[in-house]
Amino acid sequence: TNQNNDDNDDVTQMSLAESIQIVKYESGQQYAPHHDFIIPPTTSLYQPTRFATLIFYLNDDYTGGQTTFPRSVNSKNHEGVGVQPVKNKAVLFYSVLEDGNMDDLSQHSGTPVLEGTKWMANLWIWDPVIH
Repeated sequence: TNQNNDDNDDVTQMSLAESIQIVKYESGQQYAPHHDFIIPPTTSLYQPTRFATLIFYLNDDYTGGQTTFPRSVNSKNHEGVGVQPVKNKAVLFYSVLEDGNMDDLSQHSGTPVLEGTKWMANLWIWDPVIH
């Protein structure tokens, strides 16, 4: 007889990432400050959530449209950190701390596009295995 003795019977394999999302912002459009993590229900033993975000900048022929991290302040910068989009560059940031808690400093926004059209892509990355 042929038996399948898979040691991972209690493991559910999940995709490492959601489908990539292409986003278009016209002049005047913005994205309000938010977090990408999802607070899982307390009844979930393994607390699955998005733990990282990768933003790809697809063009830079517009003005405005910075990605900002308003809670990321320090002694020299009291208004948060801003990233000026550059075509073919990307920003990677984590939404979860090493201890598994959500990182409030990962709150981010897209400032208004002042002129032109902004194109970008988001990739949200999840924990790869849930038991």
